[in-house]
Amino acid sequence: MSDAPNFRRLVGRLKLRHFELLDLLGMDPNVGRAAKRMNTAQSTASKLLKEIEGIFGAPMFLRNRRGLSPTTAGIAMTRRSGIVLQELRAMHGEYLVTLQGSTGRLRLGVFPVAVPELLPVMRRKLLELLPGIVLSVEEGAEYTLLAALSAGQIDCILGRVVAERLTPDLQHVVLYREPTVIVCGVGHPIVRTRKLQILQVLGNSDWLLPSSGGASHNMVSTRLALEGIPSPKVVLESISVFVTIELLNQNQLLSVLPEKVARAYAKVGKLAIVPIDLLASNYPVGIIFRQDSADKPLIQTAVAAAAAAAQLAV
Repeated sequence: MSDAPNFRRLVGRLKLRHFELLDLLGMDPNVGRAAKRMNTAQSTASKLLKEIEGIFGAPMFLRNRRGLSPTTAGIAMTRRSGIVLQELRAMHGEYLVTLQGSTGRLRLGVFPVAVPELLPVMRRKLLELLPGIVLSVEEGAEYTLLAALSAGQIDCILGRVVAERLTPDLQHVVLYREPTVIVCGVGHPIVRTRKLQILQVLGNSDWLLPSSGGASHNMVSTRLALEGIPSPKVVLESISVFVTIELLNQNQLLSVLPEKVARAYAKVGKLAIVPIDLLASNYPVGIIFRQDSADKPLIQTAVAAAAAAAQLAV
């Protein structure tokens, strides 16, 4: 470890082209193809790789007949190089919006649970703390957004926190806890079913859930299993709250939603809540971010805005 370069040496010798090459080789360990994507000669890319290994004092890749295989150091450095480049892209994007009078840009991933109630309030609070900030929102599935967060493609995520799905590089702050309820269209037969027979109807019904391997599916499966009911028969998948509501009213399906969201739509006749207290309180709602960005002012402001929004939205 004594031969490892110190941080000042890395800062002084590493170039952005080094990061670009490492990122490309991490996705496809072939120097020729990486050189083509960099619009440079293969000999130049090979020279850059030798420079990188000279700076770190360790091989990043092992050479064999089939090409390159990343070493342990290579795996770590290619991943980090991707994050560095994503931060550079974010810096460039933030710079462009500042030219339009903004104070910055927050790339926010949202799980559907956060969209109807929490997201609009968080945006207002964020604008109070950072007037003029541009909020870039990407709604998506749990596994997709968590991977994007780890890769530095987004800054933080707002939504339900399933601790066992978080990788070690991620950190979270719990904002509040909210029960989950089973919902259906207003014309579903279960609405008129006697409470003693509801469990039987649950077992025979078709379901609409975000994904077969997602947190919602696992939550429902676990609770049904405790009642001796087989796993839910998922015939439709959607991560969108709005799509879910429309499909529930056009099909005899069951789904799950946070209680507050469900009651808001039930009040205006958009859906019905199944009268059974089966799921109770479960995954908390929170904000998730990378550990290495926890001290950044932008992330601290986002957490503060989310916390303030949670107090008003709950």
